[in-house]
Amino acid sequence: MADAMVTGRMSQEKKDAGNLILEQLGTNASKAINDLYDYVIAHKKLPVADQIESRPLEERMREAARWFEEVSLPLGNRFATMGDDEIKRERLVARGIADWSDFS
Repeated sequence: MADAMVTGRMSQEKKDAGNLILEQLGTNASKAINDLYDYVIAHKKLPVADQIESRPLEERMREAARWFEEVSLPLGNRFATMGDDEIKRERLVARGIADWSDFS
């Protein structure tokens, strides 16, 4: 089967920056585009689709309300005696975003 050409438009700066990173990763634009098409064909979605919040707004609002109730209860919860900064640190560590050593 003969190869086909795919054309896309972007700024020269984006192309140069992208090509430099692709080279550092040991690949090139043609291979990256082929890999993208292979993924789309196999999964019927874009690779970044998993990163986009797909839950309905109502569900996300309920989750946010539950979290707010957890941190704002006056008694009987571990955050009751913590200040705002302590709560933020605790949540960052719990989510794996930060390490306790980051706050020393």
